[in-house]
Amino acid sequence: MEINQLLTYEQPTAYIVTNDEYSTDTTLIPVLTANKGFVLGYTDEDFSIYQKGECIIFDDFTMDAKYVSFPFKVKSSAIKILTAKPNVNLRFMFEYLSYLELKSEEHKRHYISEIASLVVELPSKEMQNKIASLMASLDNKLALEENTKVKYEDEKQYQLSQMFI
Repeated sequence: MEINQLLTYEQPTAYIVTNDEYSTDTTLIPVLTANKGFVLGYTDEDFSIYQKGECIIFDDFTMDAKYVSFPFKVKSSAIKILTAKPNVNLRFMFEYLSYLELKSEEHKRHYISEIASLVVELPSKEMQNKIASLMASLDNKLALEENTKVKYEDEKQYQLSQMFI
């Protein structure tokens, strides 16, 4: 099946932040981008927030994708908001898009012209769920290990600072 038969896309126009002077206050609404930065900052704008549940944000120019499970606003109209159609596991589709390692050398909109028509061999819903669950578990483990690494690095810096006072 083609990706456009598995995912619905929405233009983000309704969710674009009006003020791009962001806060660092994490209690506010995150402003997202699909590239490496992901969270650009936070806004106190309490209107036009994407609150429809889990989605994939896909940067139409860079073809970067992020899985999002919380309310947000976006900075740019270059993002497509992707959601799963019935009998499609969104997390599975996110992992599939990640597996494709989509890259572009051209600054153009890619989703409709190239990505939406890609053919995907979709396994059963049960298998999609198993794959999605495994990938989510691995991501959780990676995050845990990254946190542990940061704590050890902090401990090392502390020890060094104590030794070389």
